[in-house]
Amino acid sequence: MAKSIQEDYKTLVDFWNQNFALEEEEKKQLEETSNDDSWKELPPSAKLFDVLTSFKGKEHVLDYGCGSGWGSLVMAKSGVSRVTAVDVASNSLEMLRCYAKAYGVDQQIEGIVIDEAWLSKQPKGVYDGLFCSNVIDVVPLEMAKRIVEECARVVQEGAFVVFSLNYFIEPEKMAERGAKIDGPHIYLNGVLRLLSLTDLEWKNLFERFFKDVSLAYFSWPGEAKETRRLFTMKK
Repeated sequence: MAKSIQEDYKTLVDFWNQNFALEEEEKKQLEETSNDDSWKELPPSAKLFDVLTSFKGKEHVLDYGCGSGWGSLVMAKSGVSRVTAVDVASNSLEMLRCYAKAYGVDQQIEGIVIDEAWLSKQPKGVYDGLFCSNVIDVVPLEMAKRIVEECARVVQEGAFVVFSLNYFIEPEKMAERGAKIDGPHIYLNGVLRLLSLTDLEWKNLFERFFKDVSLAYFSWPGEAKETRRLFTMKK
């Protein structure tokens, strides 16, 4: 990787690792969580929950950039036989393991701490499904392109693939708010927080490697408009 991309990547890893840190009391509370239906409330959107349950019946799904693991948990609880959940932030995997044990799906989910080269080292056509939420739009553009290409390589023909993305923001508007702008890259306090590409730009990228690319919009709690993007597609 170019030096600037390496620096952005290291800063991002440190940032997200801090965000996923769990206090001991929080771990204890998670371990005491009963194995009830509260897992259905983990995704921040009903549309995300619905698309995750669409993986039901899949044998092996990759959750790339799993974060706290809510996607993996819902897929496992919905009937996915095996989920490989990976993230660059070690604290996120610790959080995932706590949740998986609490909800009784720790035998279905394998959590792995990875680096930027992990995906390129995986065999071709391993997974029959792939879920990726808020990953490729918070990394440098060249890295995002490589991730999409490698995601296409590691899934089987006909695999169900989902990319969940943040909303589009005009970089110029963020510059007015004090953000640093470098092309489509938006930095806040020295951390790359958004790769701001239009719907069409993302669609054109996905269609290089996938078919039946479809776009829906959704919102998180407290957001007045559905502007976040949910791309579904097949290999």
